[in-house]
Amino acid sequence: MASIVIISPREKNPPLETTSFRIRMALHGVIAVGSALEARGHRVRIFCELSGARVDWEIVRRADYVCFSFLSFCAKRAYAMADRVRQECKLPVIMGGSHPSVMPEDCLNHCDYVVRNEGEQALAELIEALENGNDPTPIKGLTFRDAQGRLIHNEDQPMNADFSRPLNLDLIPEYGTRGFWWNLKDALDNGMPRVPMPVVQASRGCPENCKFCVVKYQLGSRYRKRPIEVVLNEIEQYGKRFQTPYFMFVDNDMSVDPQFTKTLLLTILERYGTSLRPYVFSRIDIYKNDELLRILEQFDHATLGVGVESLSDDSLRDLNKRQSREDIFTAIAALRRYKISVNGLFMFGTEYDTPETIRQTVDYCIESGFFSVGLFAIYDFPGRESLLGQPQMIADHLFIHRDWRYYNLSFAVNYPRLMRPSQLQAGIFEGYKRFNDRSPDSMYQFMPTRRTAMKYLEYLRRVERPFYDAHDRRLEEKVAGRTLADMDAEVPIRVSQAEIYLETANFLARNLIRPISWKLLRGMMFSALTAKRQP
Repeated sequence: MASIVIISPREKNPPLETTSFRIRMALHGVIAVGSALEARGHRVRIFCELSGARVDWEIVRRADYVCFSFLSFCAKRAYAMADRVRQECKLPVIMGGSHPSVMPEDCLNHCDYVVRNEGEQALAELIEALENGNDPTPIKGLTFRDAQGRLIHNEDQPMNADFSRPLNLDLIPEYGTRGFWWNLKDALDNGMPRVPMPVVQASRGCPENCKFCVVKYQLGSRYRKRPIEVVLNEIEQYGKRFQTPYFMFVDNDMSVDPQFTKTLLLTILERYGTSLRPYVFSRIDIYKNDELLRILEQFDHATLGVGVESLSDDSLRDLNKRQSREDIFTAIAALRRYKISVNGLFMFGTEYDTPETIRQTVDYCIESGFFSVGLFAIYDFPGRESLLGQPQMIADHLFIHRDWRYYNLSFAVNYPRLMRPSQLQAGIFEGYKRFNDRSPDSMYQFMPTRRTAMKYLEYLRRVERPFYDAHDRRLEEKVAGRTLADMDAEVPIRVSQAEIYLETANFLARNLIRPISWKLLRGMMFSALTAKRQP
């Protein structure tokens, strides 16, 4: 059997996303793939930097295969680490996960094979073929170059992962509660104390067909449920590793099968009590299921991440969201009747959005009493349609640059039709500030990306100038015909540690006077998953 190292890197300078500066959270797919390989008899070690792990290069050098799984904002770091593995260790490098699944050809400049989409089966088949000296060419879900350098892009692997197997969290030994000195060093390095966040998956796949989302390609459109006892086994493992009541369901939509979700949540309540604080994602349609929402109310603090996306009917149609502005107003008004915190998730930058769109949306969020908001810039990937046959939200000639670090919803990467990208970028961060300032019943959000955005704005204002008229309308004749070769490969921005500390100080000062912040802190410090846990 083979010795396999899986590395999931984290890019943190400049700050490119907010989540990993607040919490240590592993990628669920990394643990799932590692557990599947271990079940086949392989020796597996995972270094997930997002969860607080640091790569031990001595262990890497002793491996037979090194795999990388990463999000787009971590691609640059992943590429550099993979180059080091190939040059110093002379080991086969395999890439998979979210970014390699949509940019496989780009990844092949730094690896030998790309495993696309759901990886358990394809990666296991690839390792087996390489171990036995067999030709991996027939394996579905692979992208690679043959001996002649030709790109081989096999058809997708069927979505057939074995859901009956519990995950082994011990594959990331650093993912858990750590000692005082480790946490102090991490806080100084990170610019912010972080808490661990357990991640749980109860289902995979999404039957919806939202144009901006790649889930239906990467995890399938067929909704597949994991056995409830397997999910509870993972929650049990987390309870032994963490002292936190919080946990996140990473399922794309927990309302697809309400009966399954109700049974799961009721079982969790029966076994672990009400002190837990789950986060779940859903469409706005969940408001129609009173019974499910009443169950969520029983938890000490449940948060619902709702995919609102837009208040513009034109944008909603462009996103293929299958909901209207009136549907949203009805749903959010109904959700306010429940003791559940609502995290409203929105996307901006479509061909119909203007700066006023962002301002009106933020005002609506304030008036509607959202607990928190996610204000995102749409993003996509050039060439996804031509190589993978997946419709793109953004045409190839409308991308600003090809520095994948900024392809993460926090930064404008396209030239919108009715506003400049700098207006989109500024509108999002001004929107966060206005929401935080005018929502005293919400915790003030920590936004280290603000420091990056301030410098990114300078870049946008420089590169956008030739493509817009005096009324901030895109000049179609100017952007037409642009290719990847015309776009910057890197946006060089650095943010000092002092700047991150300033953002941390701003976050702490504003939350000192907010009762909700103290309530959440008390819950974090004194509630635990140990309540009513069965042996």
